[in-house]
Amino acid sequence: MNNNTLSLISPRSLELIFKDHLDNTLECGQTLKQLFSTLNEPNSYIERVKSLEEKGDKLTAEAYNALELIVQPELNHLAELFIKRLDDIVDGMNDTARLIDICIPRKSEDAAQELIKILLSMIALLQTEIAQYPENELTSITTSRQTLKKWEESADQAYHEWRKTQRRINILPLVDESNWTEILGILEQTTDATYHAILLLERMVKYRLRK
Repeated sequence: MNNNTLSLISPRSLELIFKDHLDNTLECGQTLKQLFSTLNEPNSYIERVKSLEEKGDKLTAEAYNALELIVQPELNHLAELFIKRLDDIVDGMNDTARLIDICIPRKSEDAAQELIKILLSMIALLQTEIAQYPENELTSITTSRQTLKKWEESADQAYHEWRKTQRRINILPLVDESNWTEILGILEQTTDATYHAILLLERMVKYRLRK
């Protein structure tokens, strides 16, 4: 295929790319959950998370290229920010898997299981809204945003309570505490990125409804 042929190929719609991105993101999260349950044999799951993160990078690049389809400057800017947040979510899960590869924790903390459960719920709800984009109803996207906010706050609380317990009771050795503090911190930040993604999606929906 020569360059002239390539130039004639229209980019896929952002709607399709967003859906593929969220499908890939959910699979990445499910693989990370399996990793937390199989820390004695982590390698295949770590490699799978990395592979899905690389697929996410390709979808991110494709989405940025497809921004040319949006002629409205404000919507284009919102879509660009949304794409970055989608990339942040997958990157956060891959960073978590990489830390596990480095730290080699012996067993999973209950807080890790709680955070990944919350994150998967957030991604699944965002995926549901993306499946309807750009025809989302405002009441639906607003309700989803409110739900994700509650889950994001629950993730923050779970992380805070875990750290408070460790500092007061010294359950884990210092090295293990330091490792899990970093791992759980990245997971909590990833829930933040997921919440900010739906905030941007809601703004995109509101923009379209104004037109």
